[in-house]
This record gives sequence, C-alpha cells and structure tokens, in this order.
Amino acid sequence: MIRLIASDLDDTLLNAQGDVDLRVMKALYRAMAAGCAVVLSSGRMLEAMLPLAKKIGVNAPMLLYNGAMAYDHNTGETIFADQIPYETALQIAELCEREGWYIQAYPGKNYYCPRVTEGTRRYAASIRVEPTPVYKPISEWMRAHPSGMQKLLLIDTPEGADRARALLEAAFPHGASFAKSRPHYVEVAPEGVSKGASLLRLAEHMGIARDEVMAFGDGQNDVAMLEAAGTGVCMANGCPEALAVADRVAPSNLEDGVAQVIEEYLQNGWIGGRRP
Repeated sequence: MIRLIASDLDDTLLNAQGDVDLRVMKALYRAMAAGCAVVLSSGRMLEAMLPLAKKIGVNAPMLLYNGAMAYDHNTGETIFADQIPYETALQIAELCEREGWYIQAYPGKNYYCPRVTEGTRRYAASIRVEPTPVYKPISEWMRAHPSGMQKLLLIDTPEGADRARALLEAAFPHGASFAKSRPHYVEVAPEGVSKGASLLRLAEHMGIARDEVMAFGDGQNDVAMLEAAGTGVCMANGCPEALAVADRVAPSNLEDGVAQVIEEYLQNGWIGGRRP
C-alpha cells in the first residue's frame, strides 16, 4: 500500500506555465481521500511553495530547499531544518565570485542576489517570488549578515553549471552538497542533505515505511529521492541520471504523468488498499 506520495514540482508536478493541471489536482485529492499523505518536495523556498501547497490542499509537511527543511504549513511547525555553516557558505560564495559565477543566498526567509540579471528574472518568474538585490557581491553581503544558509543557488549556462558543480564538489568535500535541479541551476545544500535522505527522515517521523512511499521527479536533485522511495517514478522528460534509477517511467509533466500513475494505482487499490 502506498501511504505517502512525494513529488518534485518543476517539470514533474507542474505544467509548462508553472501551475497544477486540473487532472493532477483531482488525482492528488483522490489519493488524499484514500488516506495517503501528499508531500511536495522541491529546491524552492517556503514563500514559493506555500501558494501551491494551499491551492492543492496538501495534507502533509513539505520538503523545502532540496530537503534542508521540513515544514508543515497546516500547523506552522518546522519539523527539522539544516543549514550550510556560515564559513562554508561564505567560502563557496567567494569561489563562485572568483570564477565569475552568479550565486543567490537563502538564509531561511526571502532570497538575495547581487544584482538582477536575465537569469534572475527567469528564476523569479518561475517561482513567482521576487528577489532582494543587495547591489554588491553576495560574499560581501554575507559578511555583514553572518548566518548559516538553507541553500545557495548558482545560475549559469548548462555547460558552466556542469563545470561549477565539479569544481565545487572537489573544493568542498565537506560542509555542503551539490546537485543540478535544472540544466542552468546548481543547488547547494547542507552536507548530507538530499531530497532522498530528508524524505526517509520525514516518513519515519510520520510512521510510514520506505516501501509505502512513492516519489516522482525528473532532475539530478531528484535522483536520491527516487532511489530512497519504495517506488521511484521518473517523468519521461527526466534527465538520464533520474531515468536510470527509477523503478518506472511516467508520461511527461506536459501529459499529466503524475496523475496518470496515481490514477492507475487508485484503480488497482494500491493506494489505501493492497500492496502492488
């Protein structure tokens, strides 16, 4: 029996306009009515996830910042939260600046950018939350605001993002973890934090076994989540790494693939019923 469904947002649950199609909404409602918990899992910040959580009416905590935080918007409870240590975050920002890479900072509320670029505008439009520009290097701003970070986000070309991830992983074997969420984005999370580790942590908190968890994703930062879940489902539009570890492949997000799989499981009594 599937008792928990976790889903990534961009290019997984959401359509091309960054919204939830009616078919997907209905499938999630039916799953929740059958007794299943629905968890939204994203690299996004709280302010960017709350509108979707409220629109869908999710009945379980959300995983934010690629798993660095679990927050229940129904109760206002932060179940757990991890941060990149201040010194590590500062050194990562400084390295990115030396290499000429654009980076944003997420201290836990709002997000901050050195300046507004075309990449910033595209990102802000996709999450529907405007940044706070500081008009100076992010490392300089961080020195004046010394605190740990929920995450950092590097934005570059796909090739530049690949190079950045490799260099950052070599330079910082401890203190942080690195994953691409989209071709242009490198997500920087606390060490040991991933969507997969946090999904299992949340499931244990909720008294749900691993084999009762289904997860949907498409990107490199979803790989750990697909591996952690008892049933990992990659979208047909997913990256090669996610497709390689998935237990099954769903139709693309543009075909309401999440809804199609949930509908199949509901029809067979595998959500709130017998095991598949």
